[in-house]
Amino acid sequence: MNYQLLLTSLFIYSLTILPVQACPSGNPESTDYIRRDQNRCEGIQPRDITSGFRLISVATSSISSYPNPLTLLIPRLGKDTPEVEIESLEKNYLLNDLSLIPSSYGFTFHLKPNILNQVQITPNTLRALASVNVDSQPVYLPVTIGKPAKKYQFVFYSSYRTKFPTFEIRHNGKIIYTEPRDIDDDGEIVFTWDGSQAPAGRYEVHIIAEQEPINEQPEKIERHFYFEHNPNWLK
Repeated sequence: MNYQLLLTSLFIYSLTILPVQACPSGNPESTDYIRRDQNRCEGIQPRDITSGFRLISVATSSISSYPNPLTLLIPRLGKDTPEVEIESLEKNYLLNDLSLIPSSYGFTFHLKPNILNQVQITPNTLRALASVNVDSQPVYLPVTIGKPAKKYQFVFYSSYRTKFPTFEIRHNGKIIYTEPRDIDDDGEIVFTWDGSQAPAGRYEVHIIAEQEPINEQPEKIERHFYFEHNPNWLK
């Protein structure tokens, strides 16, 4: 057994599972990731060394510049308040630990875009995830950033070149949309779905990804993600 390779692999794996630490206090005039206005953690984090594959966004947005304030809309599912995280890998921007405001829509959060403008983060690089646990299974709620588009974006991150021979959206066990990708790509991989004519309910994203790590055998990944949909959220 190659123990040096094993130790290196364990070290890299440990970096990918480090928990997100609570944000510290700090100078509110800085762009550092700190607690701000007692209602959020926001700013630029030191860049982490990560590898692997993950879902980073289920969202809809049609803005080209930031209104002041920028409104985030998150639907309600059950009685639980969703966990929400907004990020931009472009500048390692992170916004989380939000004090959400209950509303007729579900939940809202109004963000002054000072950090976004100061660091020059373009709106189309914002990624958003919101979820609640249902029977120990995360169910994602599409986040509206500013204004909705007539489609959702599903964004995956892969540190290796990856093909998607299978990308399916299913409802009640039936495939209603498919968009395979045979082109190798790494970084962010974006899929879109126009759900404006689809009925409200629980949907499933089924993906098969084929990663190609450098100097290693290709790796096959199969995942199932569940999300709630309502066509009114796309209007």
